Order: sequence, then structure tokens, then C-alpha cells
Amino acid sequence: MSKPNPAHPPWCLRGPDCAAPNDLHLSRLTSVAVRGDEVIQVGIGLWRMDVGPTPPSGLLLELSAGADVERWPIDLAQSRALAHLAPRLLRQLDPGSLRVA
Repeated sequence: MSKPNPAHPPWCLRGPDCAAPNDLHLSRLTSVAVRGDEVIQVGIGLWRMDVGPTPPSGLLLELSAGADVERWPIDLAQSRALAHLAPRLLRQLDPGSLRVA
């Protein structure tokens, strides 16, 4: 049994993007569909690009409508800001629907 490549994060799918210098590592996307019949489908995952001494990384959003797919890598600082701000913004839409500790 071979040891995992330490250059790959444990969540990396090791697809075709992970085969060169400046590798782009992508995780499996998790669907965030509530019902599954939404016009816009949303998925979220992780990304990291192996460049420089501190590789940029963060959340990957995938938005799709039919065959049209857009992927948006969001850096770590912006990902943290979104995680912090999202509950506050959602409470403004429906104050009783979101309970955050």
C-alpha cells in the first residue's frame, strides 16, 4: 500500500487538474439544493492552488442552470467573511427561520 502524496490535501479528488506544477486541488462538491427543483443549482467545495509559499485556498461555489456551469473560487479570507456574514443577512430575510448560536 502506497503512502498518500503529502502535496495533496486529504480532500483532493486528484483529477486532471492535479498533474502539473501549480496544481489546482478540488474537493468533491456538496449540493446545497433544498428541494432539487430549483432553477439554479448550487454546489460548494474546497479548492487550493499550489503556487508560492502560501498556497491560495478557500471555498469553491458552483452555480449551474441546465448545461451552463460556472465555478467561482473564493479565497480563504472572503470565505470566512461569507460564513460570518451569511447568518446575519439571512436573519434579515426571515428572523424566525435561522437559529445561530
